[in-house]
Amino acid sequence: MRMKRGIIALVLVSFLILSTIGSMMVASGHSGLKSFIVSPIRDTAIAQYQTSEPLYITSNADFALLGATGVGTPSDPYIFENLQISNNGISIIIQDTTAYFVISNCKLESGDSNSVILFNNVENGRVEQNEIIGGSSGLDLRGSRDCTVVDNSIYGSWNGITLRSTSNITVIDNRIHNNHRGILIELSNYSDILNNSIYSNGGYGIEITFFSHNNTIYGDSIGWNDVSGGDEVNAIDNGEDNSFDDGSSIGNFWSDFNESETYQIQGTGGSLDTFAQILEDTVDPIIVPLVDTAIDVETSGNTLTWLVYDQFPESYVIVENEVETISAIWTEGNITIELDHLDVGIYAMTIVVYDGAGNAASDEVLVSVVSFILGGIGTELVMIASGITVASFVIIVLLVKKLS
Repeated sequence: MRMKRGIIALVLVSFLILSTIGSMMVASGHSGLKSFIVSPIRDTAIAQYQTSEPLYITSNADFALLGATGVGTPSDPYIFENLQISNNGISIIIQDTTAYFVISNCKLESGDSNSVILFNNVENGRVEQNEIIGGSSGLDLRGSRDCTVVDNSIYGSWNGITLRSTSNITVIDNRIHNNHRGILIELSNYSDILNNSIYSNGGYGIEITFFSHNNTIYGDSIGWNDVSGGDEVNAIDNGEDNSFDDGSSIGNFWSDFNESETYQIQGTGGSLDTFAQILEDTVDPIIVPLVDTAIDVETSGNTLTWLVYDQFPESYVIVENEVETISAIWTEGNITIELDHLDVGIYAMTIVVYDGAGNAASDEVLVSVVSFILGGIGTELVMIASGITVASFVIIVLLVKKLS
């Protein structure tokens, strides 16, 4: 008899569960949302950088004291890497050092009135593969020599790179854009500016001032700089004996080059690029389109990430239901936006990306924001379904007690 009562109770509870699920499925059919539900998109990438306080180094001994690896020799330099420093002041100051060192794979940002990285009386420094943002200069080298700047992305600064009273500096394979000025060479000599992309800067791409001499600039793509007045001014040279080609076959690529003439650099230096070539870009950026998706309003960390490609990335805007919500510099690679601010509803999210030459591409994705906990069925219907469930449960309890 006791087993029979247990079986009856189990059947009634199962009926309750199925009835509740059925009620919720019927209710959700009137929600007006798309029939598919997908897992929320989350930013699951492990943090690339370790947050750090600003670094202030005034002697060779300070490198080890502040946690650099290596011993400061050419074969085993001191290394600071994978750091993220965001600061209103200078992010990294190094002065009066001769040890070999490397700053690598860091994300560094400073306020408008300060440089991001400042070298003062430094030898044998190397800055490579960093993202450097903002500041009066992204990288400011003063009274320094025999340093190398390679493969960095520098943007949002007044001067992307400043060389002041320096010698034998090598600047190679960097992307320098969306600054006021790309590179300023002031009272500096015997430096090499090679194979960089210098574009979309508000002022000159390269400016060489008086008393700067014997600097060499070639293999660079220099374009779409200082266009506010209608005519581009990609470079100006007021120094002496500076070369804008290698003397044999390699010059620079210029967006304002007239192929019927020799490329003349503006300024009192009288410099020519004898082997200049035209810099053209008529190809739109490439965006990998996203599919429409749904996210749970109860969760956090929801994002959209577009894979976007271009040789000269410049800027992007995000439009949310026809209202522009983000306008930002596009550096390279992926563009990710946060979705946690969205309320329940359906949103048309549009991205438009621009490159340095003004080419553009766009993509639109619909984001449905629902409550997965409540099935996205609406408050009134949830209350009705909950009421049915409670009433059914009370009836089952009474029946079970009666059978016992």
